[in-house]
Amino acid sequence: MAKAVFLWHLHQPEYRDPVSGQPLFLWVRLHSTRAYTDMAAALEKHPGARVVANWAPSLLLQLEAYAGGQTTDKDEALARKNVADLTPAERAHVVKESFSVYWDLWVKPVPRYAELLSKRGADLRKIDLMRVQETFSEQELLDLQVHFVLGWMGFAARREHPLIAGLASKERGFTQGEKTQVLDLSREIARRVIPRWKALAERGVVEITCSPLFHPILPLLVDTDSARRAMPQVALPPRFQHPEDAREQVRRGLERAHRDFGARPVGMWPSEGSVSPEVLEILAQQGVRWCATDQGNLERSEVETRPATPLHHQPWRCGEVAMYFRDRELSDLIGFRYAKSDPQSAAQDLIKRIGAAGDATVTLALDGENPWEHYPQSGELFLDALYAGLESSPEVKSVLPRDEPPPKGRITRLHSGSWIDSNFRIWIGHPEDNQAWTLLGQARKALEEEKDASPEAREKAYMACLAAEGSDWFWWYGDDFTTENAPEFDALFRRNVEQVFRHLGRTPPERLSRPIIAPHKDATQASAVVTSPRRLIHPVIDGYSHGYYEWSGAGFYRPGQTLGSSMAQGNGAFLQLWYGFSENALFARLDPAQGADLRGELRILIARPAGDLTLRMPLLPSGECPVTD
Repeated sequence: MAKAVFLWHLHQPEYRDPVSGQPLFLWVRLHSTRAYTDMAAALEKHPGARVVANWAPSLLLQLEAYAGGQTTDKDEALARKNVADLTPAERAHVVKESFSVYWDLWVKPVPRYAELLSKRGADLRKIDLMRVQETFSEQELLDLQVHFVLGWMGFAARREHPLIAGLASKERGFTQGEKTQVLDLSREIARRVIPRWKALAERGVVEITCSPLFHPILPLLVDTDSARRAMPQVALPPRFQHPEDAREQVRRGLERAHRDFGARPVGMWPSEGSVSPEVLEILAQQGVRWCATDQGNLERSEVETRPATPLHHQPWRCGEVAMYFRDRELSDLIGFRYAKSDPQSAAQDLIKRIGAAGDATVTLALDGENPWEHYPQSGELFLDALYAGLESSPEVKSVLPRDEPPPKGRITRLHSGSWIDSNFRIWIGHPEDNQAWTLLGQARKALEEEKDASPEAREKAYMACLAAEGSDWFWWYGDDFTTENAPEFDALFRRNVEQVFRHLGRTPPERLSRPIIAPHKDATQASAVVTSPRRLIHPVIDGYSHGYYEWSGAGFYRPGQTLGSSMAQGNGAFLQLWYGFSENALFARLDPAQGADLRGELRILIARPAGDLTLRMPLLPSGECPVTD
């Protein structure tokens, strides 16, 4: 019989402004009404299933603030205003942001919501929001605000609260009072998240684990030079070497989880699955008995005796800590592929694949909040079938790592890397990343040197420093990922670093007053981004992306963009191109712009020494794209 370890990672960065305390983003509130509540409700129906819930303490801190009525994100504050009192800029914000949900499942099937989307337009690059907002009546804005909140209500909230069904049935003509009611309900649902999961943990259904306090990349806190172990040629910032901060992030994270759930965790998903030999020593010192990371890090490590079965289909011992290694393929099936499949068939397929491992331990570790927006009924049918199957399967048993015997196999040399490409390139090495590390290092040095500050001031400065060490700021620096909110993330990082100096009574460096991100992410002209293929790829060509790893070795091209005052302008049908090759095939993937008109013919010109080759592909309404070379 195969053993299955399911680890759901629940994470949001610290969105609160360090001075005002107001969250700049609304994702903690929205995920509370869908994923955080739905995931608990699904397990309440299946007491025989066993899963690990790994919490980012930065998320727990914000859930506590919402539960206590101590904080209101800026979007909720705007939604609570009477629509008649909204300024033109605020009206434009509502029109722009209130469709931030998966359209195919939560907008298009709702006639009124779809009608409002049609009125605004699908392609924001072609819209003047200040002009469009003038065409929306107060009633349309009110209906839009209510539908946005309803669109983020998951299956548990819809089943447990008649108000949601009543408003969904009404569909239009909402009142300010009804909008206030559903906003109040959102806060009440968020208030119940932690107690709900605590009850599941007390019943033994869930093992609660956590990440370090503000989700930092622990190996880089220990020593930024450790990045060279996987990337020998990487350009690095001045050395940041503070293992004591890594220890504090782990210790305070464990304490936060203990406070919320009533028991100190013995397991941990280190932020982004980032591990190193030094980090494993810190985890052991803090009482962590097991941790999880990606199979790629095991494949680059050295073990005492290699088994006949896949390396990652068993736990391994590294020093005093047991390590579980994420099965990349199976984890990505849930995260990226099964949403398009029949839920019952998908659950059966997953259990069958796990069972095929035989006498092994298969670990599935993935994002526990973002996939469900793309599943029918927020994933209810899939989760119900999966947990029911785990309860009854004669071939697969779900287990909790804390209950498992110590591993027999031993890792003799642990690779230093994360779950992405088994290195730390996302968070260090790019000039923007390195600039951020440099400023963080200056703040940390000021904290070390300051002897006259009071203990209270030093603690506030240290907390600001720990917050700035979070991985999420560095995620958006560089060219790996893009978001229109990059300026806000950059500002939050610099704001936290600035507070280190201010709490110590020092003047912050002038460099903190200027953005770190490249001008194209904040101003008018976006430069093109081009990267070369890094290794062979073997993607499935079926019109869907099956997870980060499928195309992670490919080359990447994003054309330059001209940005207007509110959104990108331009008429390009495609946002970016991925390209790569296997031993005998060339692969290309074009990601279309949302709302782009793709009717017509796509032509790809391939320049080669033997002569140029043109591929002609008519884009058909069926979604097929046959090559007619």
